[in-house]
Amino acid sequence: MTDRMKQILTLLWVAVLALGGPASAAEDKKALPEGWFVTESTPKLYEAGLDTENPCEGNRSAYLRSLHAIPSGYGTFMQAFGAQTFRGKRLRFSAVVRTENVQGWAGLWMRVEGEDPKEPLAFDNMQSRALVGTTQCKRYEVVLDVPQEAKAIMAGLMLSGTGKAWMGTVRFEPVDASVPVTNLIAERPRSLPAGRIGGVWFNAEKVDSPTYRALPQPDGSWKDNRAHVVSLVDGNRVKGTLANQELNVTIKAGGPSTLIQGQWGVDPVFIELGAEKLVMKKGIHSRELVREDERPRDDGRCIRYRVAGGVQGSDYLDICGMALSKNPPLLPLVIAFLTNDFRPLSAQLGGVIHPQAPVDRVAQPPRVNH
Repeated sequence: MTDRMKQILTLLWVAVLALGGPASAAEDKKALPEGWFVTESTPKLYEAGLDTENPCEGNRSAYLRSLHAIPSGYGTFMQAFGAQTFRGKRLRFSAVVRTENVQGWAGLWMRVEGEDPKEPLAFDNMQSRALVGTTQCKRYEVVLDVPQEAKAIMAGLMLSGTGKAWMGTVRFEPVDASVPVTNLIAERPRSLPAGRIGGVWFNAEKVDSPTYRALPQPDGSWKDNRAHVVSLVDGNRVKGTLANQELNVTIKAGGPSTLIQGQWGVDPVFIELGAEKLVMKKGIHSRELVREDERPRDDGRCIRYRVAGGVQGSDYLDICGMALSKNPPLLPLVIAFLTNDFRPLSAQLGGVIHPQAPVDRVAQPPRVNH
């Protein structure tokens, strides 16, 4: 990529959020920068808009805020685009961010996707250096390598819990190898035979995914990176707190199917993994998938379950290794299943199926006043 192209890309992203003429208060709440949109774990929990009164830099900044006192999910203000221009490069996504009364955490995030959107090639959401409470304006960055097999890149601002976060003066630029990556995807648990459910790996010592990790404690309970604790009680019951919701489920394994059922938060939970069918239900959400094929993978034997009659890109879930055994480690198995989504894949992606390539927008960059 030429220096001129780098400059245009940087100016383009800066202009999206930081530059341009002032907007009215009414416009601030309705208009979002072109190419940016909001996704959330549950509808109507978060909103985004433009703020011209208190930007850290420039004329305006974007904000993301919770709409309820105790939302149980998260919201993100994001953009998605094709990866073809950036393959083989190291990308830095940075912005000036501040927060107000964040009860939970906030941070920038970036995700590099390959062929399977459930298994990102690289990911960072600043969870290991999360912003909490009220913080002043400061530039933060996320840096990831984009492999040759990358298909799409997504980036934005994330807010989990309540409060408000602002993002402005966005820059998105290739950097050289002297800038360290911030990739959160850790080494997979290989020390013992491992299992996998979607993008969540587990064994008797760890549950691990790009955004989640749980480890056993000396007292026999398990604690995750969000300070939630669950325990195995009476040999087949898992109790505790997971994703800010009280959990009480029983597990039955060793027969023709593996059953997990009980209560998670206010919703009943039911999971049945059989040789020919996978059913996952939580409250109003459900996935009912049938066995498609068996395939050897780098993590051992896998079975892909897909929605009946589905085609490429439709809802599916891979179940691998120890997750298919008659005697899996029960507590990690429960965590791995529950940290997958109970919604079909199309709902999880929030409609982001065909991201726009940034080169289309670079061809006619916005006017920038220096």
